[in-house]
Amino acid sequence: MGCTSPSPMPLVGTERDEKGCIPSAGYTWSELKQQCVQPFSIADIRLTDPEDPNLTIYVFLAEEQGKAEVFSARYPHNRLLEAVKGGYMAKDKSIYLININNHWEIRKR
Repeated sequence: MGCTSPSPMPLVGTERDEKGCIPSAGYTWSELKQQCVQPFSIADIRLTDPEDPNLTIYVFLAEEQGKAEVFSARYPHNRLLEAVKGGYMAKDKSIYLININNHWEIRKR
């Protein structure tokens, strides 16, 4: 009777997405930084999701470009926001990041 060896298990953290990032290690592509990042470790702003207090929204700011990038479990991909008076807004106006008295808030429509 021959002995068969089990199929090798893939190593955790070796799968990559279409941009080469490793999602299981918390990496995702950042359009602003043009590289794979862990939003939770380098975000400029951390906010509680207004729709679910158990979730955190991470934001990168690129003030010199007039842009912000939002990372949330609610969105399949990060969202780019453009600078507007008082903050940043998504082109489709679904997300607004506003600075009120040096306190950032995110509002969804």
